[in-house]
Amino acid sequence: MKNIGIVGLGLIGGSMAKASARAGYRVFGSDRDQSVVDAAISDGTLAGRLEDHMEEIDLVLVALYPGDVVDIIMELGPKLPKGCMVIDCTGVKQVICRPLSGKLAQMGLRFIGGHPMAGKEVAGYKNAAGDLFDGASMILCQDEYTDKGALDEACDFFPGLGFSRVVITTASEHDRVIAYTSQLAHVVSSSYIKSSTLDERYGFSAGSFKDLTRVAKLDENMWADLFLANRDSLLDEIGQIRDHLTEYYDAIESGDREALVSLLRDGRIRKETDTKKEEEVKKGRA
Repeated sequence: MKNIGIVGLGLIGGSMAKASARAGYRVFGSDRDQSVVDAAISDGTLAGRLEDHMEEIDLVLVALYPGDVVDIIMELGPKLPKGCMVIDCTGVKQVICRPLSGKLAQMGLRFIGGHPMAGKEVAGYKNAAGDLFDGASMILCQDEYTDKGALDEACDFFPGLGFSRVVITTASEHDRVIAYTSQLAHVVSSSYIKSSTLDERYGFSAGSFKDLTRVAKLDENMWADLFLANRDSLLDEIGQIRDHLTEYYDAIESGDREALVSLLRDGRIRKETDTKKEEEVKKGRA
């Protein structure tokens, strides 16, 4: 691959563009805000506008709100050369992969559902960075329409942008796990920040407060779309944490120290076990 197309030059798309340019690819981009495209050309990230170079593109990365991805890709499809790879960067996968995989295969395009596991609490091209993905995981989703050669090429491509790991999964498995690892965290953070004690916290808060509230600073329109697109899996996770919070509430309300210690011990052990397993995964032993 030599020529990369980027659709959507916000934080993720802009960072993909910068990382691709850093890796030596010719990058062409599009965004509904033409001033953003102009800025990316001016700073040397883009070699030109995507619409002027469609026939040259080897890989298109689409970084848009979930509600826009399917329609935009279907509009682009007929304009792309046969064999072109198309990878979206959306935080939910079933609502993207189901309507696209078969149709794009029929067009002679090689589609893979993707999700870069990186981000910031700020949005827009002005916050994009070529090193955003350094050390991150890139998730790729395959199904019966996935071209094996395209998957191999993608697995070679993304480490060149800084990703330390490429995870292969299915769209349904992605959505089930991401409801826990990402979406639930945003729900909890947004709920936690709404305490009536918030205005009194100054001088009383440190790292734990900052950690738990960090992702409450989110793009509400995008995250509302992500939550609703993954409704069932997210509701299951919210139900689980609700049940666990009830256990703590009941133990504290009743003054049951033994039960509370047991709950806290279980949480500590789960975290310690998870930390050890994460290290083993990083070292390739799990």
